[in-house]
Amino acid sequence: MVYTPSHRATSTKEWKFTFPNHRSTQWLIALRYPPNVDWNKDVVCKAELLTSAGWKPFKEVTEGSPEKRRMLIMQSGRDDPMLRSGFTVRTTLTATIREQQLKKGKPATPPAPLAAKDKALYLAETSTFDFRKHNVKVWMDQHKMWMSEHEKPLDFAHRVYKELRRENTLPYTMKDGGRWVCSQILRAGYGECCRHAIVGTSILRANKIPARTVGGVWAIDGNSNGTHCWGEFFLDGVGWVPYDTTFDPTNHDTDAYFAAKKATILAELMDFDLVIDAGPFGKRTVFAINQTPTYWSIGEGDMGNPRIDTTEKVTVEKRFR
Repeated sequence: MVYTPSHRATSTKEWKFTFPNHRSTQWLIALRYPPNVDWNKDVVCKAELLTSAGWKPFKEVTEGSPEKRRMLIMQSGRDDPMLRSGFTVRTTLTATIREQQLKKGKPATPPAPLAAKDKALYLAETSTFDFRKHNVKVWMDQHKMWMSEHEKPLDFAHRVYKELRRENTLPYTMKDGGRWVCSQILRAGYGECCRHAIVGTSILRANKIPARTVGGVWAIDGNSNGTHCWGEFFLDGVGWVPYDTTFDPTNHDTDAYFAAKKATILAELMDFDLVIDAGPFGKRTVFAINQTPTYWSIGEGDMGNPRIDTTEKVTVEKRFR
């Protein structure tokens, strides 16, 4: 893989949560710390909670799943009047984004192989990547999504990419298809970018190819907004290789999004199912949070139907070419 620095960008976000039917005496709020990967380097992230004493910084911790990802946690002081009916959080994420391109030839610096524990991690079945479920195996049989004896992992991953980009294999739509779990996605028969990436990761892991799902926020210029997901798989001697089965979803036959990715996104998440020590709320397993807060409250009343006001901005700090 060849990585070419493109630009350094900052994403700033602010959320104001208001709960009209709830009165809180204490909050615990969690955010995921964005990953530092080969195409998203020198990551700096901070989060702050608005309290009666001003903005208070979150504390960095490590979550409790086997992936041990970085987290940002805030446990509010008891009965702060500023926090009785909700809370306001702001985050800043800055990183250097690099283009990715798989090219023939020996790399100047060969990438390190996956450590045994990391390889096991990225081959594992999880509650999200449940590739041993009967309906997943049936679907893979129907679509010939098993690597043949003499097929190389790169060729097989390309075949998976081509199959998922076909118009009728897993039609692209933003319509709700239930939980983001491979067996449920295939049962529904359609999905947007994250559901596609989950299915791709599950297929590759089922075939003993280390794989993961990646997501982030668009950060091309000051007009950028929204998020996107895609997949990556690991090849010995190459490193992590990207593939995107939903970018430009009407262009079904293109190879432009296999083993290549433009510098368009700041990374926010890597895989799902984080185990969080939520203090007085116990250990919690939380699905798919990135820089959007997840939260728990001690208090009275119903927390349903919150009002959420969000502002966000992307700034390009420096361009390298």
